[in-house]
Amino acid sequence: MSIRLVFLIFVIVIFATGTGFLSYSQSTGKSLAQAYTDGNVVITQVTPAGSIPHHVNITNNGNEPINVQIGDKLISNSSQNLVIAQNDTINKNSTAIISAYCIQPSQRAVPGVKLTVNGTSSNAVIQVIDGSNPNDLNNATNTQLQIFILTSGMNFYIYSGEPVAEVQNQSITYTNYKQAVTAAAASLASTFNVSVNNISNINQNQTPNSTNSLNGFLNWVKTNTGI
Repeated sequence: MSIRLVFLIFVIVIFATGTGFLSYSQSTGKSLAQAYTDGNVVITQVTPAGSIPHHVNITNNGNEPINVQIGDKLISNSSQNLVIAQNDTINKNSTAIISAYCIQPSQRAVPGVKLTVNGTSSNAVIQVIDGSNPNDLNNATNTQLQIFILTSGMNFYIYSGEPVAEVQNQSITYTNYKQAVTAAAASLASTFNVSVNNISNINQNQTPNSTNSLNGFLNWVKTNTGI
């Protein structure tokens, strides 16, 4: 048996063990969507328009932990639609403040509004959030703009909704904001290895799953080991 084959078997075992542990840890609680469907969770907008990232208050009134995941979508008819920006577990009968990014540039967030759970964001949005740092304003702002570009296109309107509030909160000019959008587009293009003109072609319709992750991992191993 070659050393390369032994290495491949070893890394597959490690990957499978890690995936199994993650699946087990997630099985010890409910997803946010399931908890909401069961009527055991209340989600409230906390931060005002222009906040980056936004914060929501999630109260778990159930008897099981809730697993909040990056990419979980929260929507409202009267406030900003959001996408969760962190993985967290909310214990039974407890409350947590969770970070989230905006989805709709034309809407404004309204503190106190109740939010509903509405599926999961695209693979592209999840990947952008997963590589972000919500605790760093510059990084978080770049991430927020990338999400606006993914959901609304390069030419999203910056003179209404959240963009107006963001300009006011950060005391910048619209010229600065436009430059930040251009920089975010360049960063997005680099991340997905496309030209800026082809950003709209980024596949936003796939949902991540363990099979895709395993296939991607195996391709990485083959590329780097020559097997």
